Amino acid sequence: MLNRIKNVWDLFVLDWKRIFHNKLTFVLIIALMIIPSLYAWFNIAALWDPYSNTGGIKIGIYSDDQTVDLKGKKINIGEEIVENLKDNKTIGWQFVSSKQELDDKVKTGKYYAGIYLPKNFTENLLSFTKGEIDYPEIEYQVNQKINAIAPKISDKGAGTIQDTISKEFIETASKTLLEVFNEIGFNLDANLPSIRKITSKILTVDENIDEIDGYTKEVLQLQAKMPEFKRKLDMANEFVDYIPELNKTTDKVVALNGKLPEIAQYGQLVYDVQGNIPKIKNAGTQLNKADNDMDKIVKMMDDAINEATKGLEVIATAQKVLPDVTELINTADGMIPDLQKQLTEIAEVLPTVTEGLTQGLEVLDTLSKVSAKLAADIAALDTETHTAQIHDQLVKLDKQLSTQLQIIQSLKETLTQLSTLPNAPDFSNALAQLADLENHVSHAQSNVQSILDNWESYADAPAKLQAKLNEISSTLNQIVVSINPQDIEAQVNQTLKNVQQMLTSAGKITGTIIDDNTMNTLDSLLKNTTGIINEAIGFLKDYQKEMPAIQDEIHTANVMLNGNMNLIINGINQGADFFRNDFPVLQSKMNKATLFIKNDLPGIEDDVKEAMAKANEKAPKLETALNAAEVMIKEDWPNIKEGVQKAANAIRKGEKDIDLDEALKYLKGDANAESKFISSPVKLKTKDVYPVPNYGSASTPFYTALCLWVGAVLFSSIASTKFHLEEEQVGKYSKRQQFLARMGTFLVVGFFQALIVTIGNQLLLGTYTKNPVWNVIFALIIDLAFMMMVYVLVALFDNLGKGIAIIILVLSISAGGGNFPIEMSGPFFRAINPYIPFTYAVNLLRESVGGIYWPSALKAITILVSITIGFFVAGYILYPRAEKLFKKVGDNLKEGRILH
Repeated sequence: MLNRIKNVWDLFVLDWKRIFHNKLTFVLIIALMIIPSLYAWFNIAALWDPYSNTGGIKIGIYSDDQTVDLKGKKINIGEEIVENLKDNKTIGWQFVSSKQELDDKVKTGKYYAGIYLPKNFTENLLSFTKGEIDYPEIEYQVNQKINAIAPKISDKGAGTIQDTISKEFIETASKTLLEVFNEIGFNLDANLPSIRKITSKILTVDENIDEIDGYTKEVLQLQAKMPEFKRKLDMANEFVDYIPELNKTTDKVVALNGKLPEIAQYGQLVYDVQGNIPKIKNAGTQLNKADNDMDKIVKMMDDAINEATKGLEVIATAQKVLPDVTELINTADGMIPDLQKQLTEIAEVLPTVTEGLTQGLEVLDTLSKVSAKLAADIAALDTETHTAQIHDQLVKLDKQLSTQLQIIQSLKETLTQLSTLPNAPDFSNALAQLADLENHVSHAQSNVQSILDNWESYADAPAKLQAKLNEISSTLNQIVVSINPQDIEAQVNQTLKNVQQMLTSAGKITGTIIDDNTMNTLDSLLKNTTGIINEAIGFLKDYQKEMPAIQDEIHTANVMLNGNMNLIINGINQGADFFRNDFPVLQSKMNKATLFIKNDLPGIEDDVKEAMAKANEKAPKLETALNAAEVMIKEDWPNIKEGVQKAANAIRKGEKDIDLDEALKYLKGDANAESKFISSPVKLKTKDVYPVPNYGSASTPFYTALCLWVGAVLFSSIASTKFHLEEEQVGKYSKRQQFLARMGTFLVVGFFQALIVTIGNQLLLGTYTKNPVWNVIFALIIDLAFMMMVYVLVALFDNLGKGIAIIILVLSISAGGGNFPIEMSGPFFRAINPYIPFTYAVNLLRESVGGIYWPSALKAITILVSITIGFFVAGYILYPRAEKLFKKVGDNLKEGRILH
């Protein structure tokens, strides 16, 4: 662990040494730390206090209003409006002399908007005094193409005029009416038409009382159906809640459709298997024969082990005699009878040498094939998911290769010793083949031992391990034991026959015929033969232990294959028929379903969700309204009905006993005070919570967060996430160590980006910050999250990751709620707002600018830290495999011949 941390630190230090040693790179890194800050500073400075400069927004106004005479008083409200606006400096009011001039300057763009008061403006405004109301109109025109915000400001100017007119109209009208009421005490006779209208309405209601009763019954019936409606609404909501599960299912349909081409390829395999049904039947026959012959094979192996063991006993007996024979040969002719007997015993054991040599060659051939097969099986395993199994199999292969080398060495020594015997044939070709075989096996074993000795580094580098396994498999598959045991057996038999004759004749002469070299050679030959036979016995016993399991597997396979042959063949034929007849229909339907899921289903889901949202929103209101209506109908309607009927009866009877004293008393109040109350009944008292003195400071969190993301994207576009290593360093540092070291470099650059922009905001621009120290700390937390996200995306996906980072940037600007409340945005942006990190970055910086409310701040910090940890873990796990996992995506991008 300490060594890995040291490697990461060494790579990190190497990164910065390279930066400091290359002056151009160092200058560029410093620039990348500062440039993102300029983005924030320029935007904040440009928008420091835009709404204090609205006086530059030019709005033209022209009044064509005609003076009206009201009770001897000359009134021209249009002129009064124009005069009042001359003192209004919040907007750049422009006063023109004609309607034509106003229209021309709005069209040319000299004025953002124009307001025209028509000739009958005052007349219509005062029309209520005549009993007939004509609504006055203000003609407002705005040039929308000049600027996006200016029309909104000019709209505010027009609205200000409208509000001013409405307020003063209410005040003037109420004052006028109240003054008239005070003067004439409300001439009752003059208002009799109005009274008649009211009585007429009461009579009309009374005449239609039965119809109204019918409506109340329908309302009660509708209210009674509310439980059923709510139950159906709950069922509909359950369907909406099931939409995510439905989408999971549809995702599986789309994924399955994507697999259909691959499944179609398996169809071709089914056809191929169908064409090989005769071979499958023949395989069943062969398997059955092998199953029936297994007992014979087991017996043959037992016999071979017994014969080899007996041969060892014979050789052991001869080896005991050899020293005595050698001594007898060198001492006395008088002992020739004893010598004759012992030499005969030695001559009789010599055929065992031939058997041991032949058996060794056969075992060597079998062992070579077994080792090659085992190496191929190991190379076929997935080096990322089967590391433990690969290690165990390599240990087994190493043991087999050691046995193979021992047999080769024993065979070489035996043939070498045979070649020194009298009249021995030339074994040089066989010895050369054994030497070549020994080189291949030795090379393969050294590679196996290298992997086992350095297992940890190979386990962390799957591609490197795979290459080594492929090399071992290739080496062992090149091994071909071309030595013919029968040829060697014939040559050895002839040589040993000569020795037998020599030993037989040696009983009639002295030791001058059999020299020491021959006897020593025979001694070594018997020893080597013993070694070969022991190796062969060991090999046979190892496989003898596995024979019960092999016999059981062959028997099980035989029973399964031959016992289900008809079922298997029918299944193959049915599978072929399916791919030939049914699969094209299924493929067509799956394609249609996929098109529907991709093109139509999202819109349907959105419509359902929107409709259910409205239904859920309106249902409580409907229920409340119906409940209130039920209460009103049951409790109040009888009284109202009775009152209407009584009033109608009274009106019909001509009841005129109406007391106007109380009405006249109210009409004689203070007209001035009452008119002011009517025009402005409520006073607004404003209290600022977390005040920020200017727009520039208020927008600082948005542009600072945007600057940090832009800084991360900009640095990732220029800096590489891949660590360049010299040739001698390649095997020293793992992928994860390179990932962590380069991540450290990115985070250091991000640290200074955050530090520069926040300190610059406070010191260079003088932005208002309630908690300046926390502002810096929050910015560092945000930059850690942003830089980690961008680094991991680019490290895993390369150019595609940069594209994803830019998409997140675009969505952050639109859905981050930076300049405008997110509630003013469209449904899509409101939906993704809680899921983009930018939202919590802006919110966190706002806490330090206006004043920290810690529950909100801690929530944002928790989310940003969780994002940082999540991306770090994902990058740490996936980075060593990223090149293999996302290779296809990278290759597809490179096929465009424009992206590197």
